[in-house]
Amino acid sequence: MKRLLFLSVIVSVSSMAATIGTCAPSTLNNLIGNPCGLGDKMFSNFDYSGNVAASSVSVDFEMVGTEFHLILAPVTGAGFFTNLSLTDTISVIPGVAPNIPPANYQIVGVKDQSNFSAVPGSAGLLNIVNSPGPTFNLVPGSETGGPQFFAGTTTVTTISTLTGPGGTDGANPGLASLELDYIQSNTAIPEPDSLALIGVGLVCLGLLRKRVVYS
Repeated sequence: MKRLLFLSVIVSVSSMAATIGTCAPSTLNNLIGNPCGLGDKMFSNFDYSGNVAASSVSVDFEMVGTEFHLILAPVTGAGFFTNLSLTDTISVIPGVAPNIPPANYQIVGVKDQSNFSAVPGSAGLLNIVNSPGPTFNLVPGSETGGPQFFAGTTTVTTISTLTGPGGTDGANPGLASLELDYIQSNTAIPEPDSLALIGVGLVCLGLLRKRVVYS
């Protein structure tokens, strides 16, 4: 039964791998409608509107330890974001390293960052809603939300909205970039056999220590 389950995971992952590419630096217009994979995570469901054309928004992906970063910024010469609405979804891909059974990696936290213009009087509001997860309202001078943790999940959808202060008009002079960070962890519970081995190991260590003490 376990062998059949393992084979079904391989088949499903192989078919998925054939339909998504590897996440690489690009412009946003190339990602709308085109999911991509980074390690055992898939970014998808990109939807965007804003003052900067999607073809002029650079997108970069980073995998740093247990964090997956999605970074967006206008290309050189495109100016600042003054308003935008961005939707993206990150999902766990089963059977892709390091998420290979018995491991069970899930998304357990988020950390979101804005980079508003540093000129005096800079104003704007970047509202970031993670579902499931927290909502952050980032403004000039207070531009990092989290890290904040929650119960492990296989999928998080994030909606980012940039406006002027109070949720109206546009940011002034604007937003230079935004970064959406997703944190993963192995949530697998050790099997009874593994727990038994750990217990035997601890007993042996105790006996060895006792032997050294009495000798």
